[in-house]
Amino acid sequence: IEFYQKAILISEKIGDKWAIANTSRNIGKIYLEEYNYTKALNYLNTALNIAKEIRSYDLQKSIFRSLSEVYYAKNDHKKSLEFFQKYSDIKDTVFKIEQDRKYTISELKHEIEKEEKGNRLLQNELQIEELMNSRQKNLQGVIILAALLILVLLFFTVIRYKSKIKINKLLADKNKEIELKNNELLSFNEKLEENISIRTKDLQEEIEERRNTDVKLKIALKKADEANYLKNAFLANMSHEIRTPLNGIIGFSSLLLTELSILENEELYEYAKGIQNSGDRLLHLLNNIIDISRIEANDLELSLKPCSIPRIVKSVVALYTFKANEKGLTLNVKSEDVPEAIADETNLNKVLTDIIDNAVKYTEKGFINILTEYDSDKSRIIIRIKDTGIGIDPSYKSHIFEAFRQESLGYSRTYQGAGLGLPLAKKIIDMMGGQIDVESEKGIGTTVTLYLDESGKKTEIKAPEKTEIKPSIISTLEKVPELFLVEDDRMNRLVLRKMLDKFAKLVVAVDGEETLKLIEKYYNENKIFELMLFDINLPAPWDGILLMKEVKKRWKEYRKIPFVAQTAYAMSGDKERLLEAGFDDYISKPVNQNTLIYSIKNQLKKVEELK
Repeated sequence: IEFYQKAILISEKIGDKWAIANTSRNIGKIYLEEYNYTKALNYLNTALNIAKEIRSYDLQKSIFRSLSEVYYAKNDHKKSLEFFQKYSDIKDTVFKIEQDRKYTISELKHEIEKEEKGNRLLQNELQIEELMNSRQKNLQGVIILAALLILVLLFFTVIRYKSKIKINKLLADKNKEIELKNNELLSFNEKLEENISIRTKDLQEEIEERRNTDVKLKIALKKADEANYLKNAFLANMSHEIRTPLNGIIGFSSLLLTELSILENEELYEYAKGIQNSGDRLLHLLNNIIDISRIEANDLELSLKPCSIPRIVKSVVALYTFKANEKGLTLNVKSEDVPEAIADETNLNKVLTDIIDNAVKYTEKGFINILTEYDSDKSRIIIRIKDTGIGIDPSYKSHIFEAFRQESLGYSRTYQGAGLGLPLAKKIIDMMGGQIDVESEKGIGTTVTLYLDESGKKTEIKAPEKTEIKPSIISTLEKVPELFLVEDDRMNRLVLRKMLDKFAKLVVAVDGEETLKLIEKYYNENKIFELMLFDINLPAPWDGILLMKEVKKRWKEYRKIPFVAQTAYAMSGDKERLLEAGFDDYISKPVNQNTLIYSIKNQLKKVEELK
């Protein structure tokens, strides 16, 4: 079979259909002997189709016989008889054709012999007649005939000679023309090859140059991606590493303020207040660094919608009224009746906070005026913040929107800061489609003007009121909830214990293994915790996400218990990632006591509603 199949391939290459049909028939007969009737039928039918195409009756006869044998072996006697009948019919047809052919050949031979015999008789008669004529002709007739023959021969010889000369001349001309064309073609081919060679060389050089450029671009892109990834990873890690101790600093300072205010220890209260202010300042700086890095990496998304500018300005100014009064500054706010602006309320609040914070920081005496007005010609809202502070030196004005630049550098700086307020404000305002201008004169003061586009909607969209939980109403739940806390940092455990001391019963674990042991212990005592508060960054091999999934996997009762993530990971996408992983809420460090308790109450309330 293997060699027959090779023979079929060779026959297909040379186009020998008879050989293909004959070989297919032989393969079919082999499969018949092996009792593989399906393959036998496939090959015999293929051979039959080709035999019919080339009208080979001998092959058809043999194939019909083999097909009859196959169907007989398969006990399909009806089919077997049908093909045997075809075999007999074609056998008779072939025999008849052969007999007719033999009869026709015999008849033809007989006619040929008869014709040859007649020709011989006719030749003999002609010869006799010629002999008789030749005898009757006289010598003169013989001479005339010979002369005529000679003339005819001479005539044909001359004509042939002239024709030969003419043909030779034409051949010579054609040869010269062909030679000329060959030379021209050879010259053209040489020029063409030369041009192709030059063009190919140019194309190869161009392709090589492009390939080198692509390689350089890919390397540069890879380096840029790696640098961006490393920068984001660095910021994420630094954010986590800074927020974790900040949680302890701000948390303890907040608790100290509460305790010292109760003890009425004014000196220590001021110390604690200084600690909290420093922590808040450090957190503000960290947030600004992360925000400006996210903007440069195109990672900050804004939610633009109609906003009430006077309301936003009023809420920000309220934060700085006390600080301005403390420095003896007059803080004036004047708001005209302006339409809503299209802006991101959260980030506009951040921009105004940074600008007003700078105005209060760099103004020692005088006033700070905040004006809100509407430019009807350009359909935009204007927010103007003017102070009588130290102003900006003319040589520094071109650098005010460059991040990390400051007018005074080195050890002799009068005012502290990282130089991120105005650069961050400009980038955010630009993303909102607005504009920011700064006018300043050294020793006179500074005016910062923001321009925002009108939203086009006259209806005011009221901002949702934020629910604030005060420490005085912490324990208003009907019963004290039982919570489970996982936190590996000792200082953060102390802060959280103190924050939740009067609000809930707390069981604390420091890592994943201790968590699973404690939960199993209390589970065996038929005790299920009402809420799980997990830190995300835990000692290996666990993290908060894996630990949450393991708890839900081992104890199905915890699939209905709320899990709250409290973590120092506060980069873009961290909250969404944790919520998608299965957490019910997310609190970023430093943890605010009111925010923490509000989140816990909110989750416990949802559980009660589901019951």
